Amino acid sequence: MEKIQIGTVLKPQGIMGQIKISDFTDGKNAIKDLDEVFIDNTSYKVLQKSTGPQCIFLTLKGVADRNTAELLRGKDVFCDKDKINVSSDRFFITDIIGCSLYLSSGKLLGEIVDVQVASTDIFTVKTQEGMCYFPFLKKLNAQMDLENKKITVDAKIFTEVCLYQ
Repeated sequence: MEKIQIGTVLKPQGIMGQIKISDFTDGKNAIKDLDEVFIDNTSYKVLQKSTGPQCIFLTLKGVADRNTAELLRGKDVFCDKDKINVSSDRFFITDIIGCSLYLSSGKLLGEIVDVQVASTDIFTVKTQEGMCYFPFLKKLNAQMDLENKKITVDAKIFTEVCLYQ
């Protein structure tokens, strides 16, 4: 199974071993099936979970007090990728990186090499002309074919929003 990072332990929460982690997911619905996480390659059964603003609270089997939870501070938290629920219009960054970017005209522009998460995600594309950066806007009318690692965007809109460096 492929693992995906869902956050980083921020701190213990209370005295009963609960941890607060940063939330790299889309919130409550995304983690509803979460029953196991991995921290430092150690598997922990999730006993309880809840979400807050940009955070997830987890109670893990084997982490029964604040001192034990404190040992996890700053560590990355992973889970099996198939345990994260993703709506049909959302995608994992790991699935986007490596995709070929095509313009609606059929021209191959290059390969997506990075995605910066922001209120509007910024994609980085390696092209023959250099690096290209563009905000992933709805008006690009992106056609996502992640199975074939291909993304196609509206050529006219793309030329208006793309910056080369």
